[in-house]
Amino acid sequence: MNQELKPLYRAGVYLAPAAYGEAVAMEQALSECQKYLGNREELSLTRIYRDEEVTVLRTPDRSGRRTPLGVSGNDAWQRLLRDTETLAIEAVVVYAARTVAPSISGLSKLIREYFLPFGIRFIDVEASFDTKTGDTDCYLRRKTSEYRSSLCRKPYSVKSGKKVQL
Repeated sequence: MNQELKPLYRAGVYLAPAAYGEAVAMEQALSECQKYLGNREELSLTRIYRDEEVTVLRTPDRSGRRTPLGVSGNDAWQRLLRDTETLAIEAVVVYAARTVAPSISGLSKLIREYFLPFGIRFIDVEASFDTKTGDTDCYLRRKTSEYRSSLCRKPYSVKSGKKVQL
C-alpha cells in the first residue's frame, strides 16, 4: 500500500485578549484551536503562546496626523514571531483576528508582507480562514468591516498617549 505522505506543519497557537470587539474567553479559544488542529492531519501542535494582558496604545504625535495603534504586553506574540523566523513554527493558529493586532491594517500588513511571502500559514479558527486555502483579500475585507462595526460599539476610546487595558 503506497500512501502519499502529507506535509506536516509545526503549528503554534496564540491566545490573547481581544484588542477590539467582543472579548475572547481564553480557555474556550484554546479548546476551539485544539479541536481545529485535531481535525487537520497536516498540522501538528508544537507550542502554545499566551498573553494574559495586552495594552493597546496610541503613540503621541505632535504633528496632528493620525498615528498607528501600538501594543504592549504582547511578549508571547513576539516570541511566536521569532519562532517563525527560525522555522520552529510554520503555521500560526489564532482563535480570532482581533487577538493579534489592534487594527486591521496591522493584521493586513503582517499577513501580506510577512506570512504569505515566507510561506507561513495563518489560520483564524473563528473565521474558518487559512492562508493556504482561503482568499486573503476577501478575508481582510470581512475583517475590516467587522473592525469598523466594532469601533461604533466600543465602550472605550483610545486617546493619544493613553493606554487602554484589555
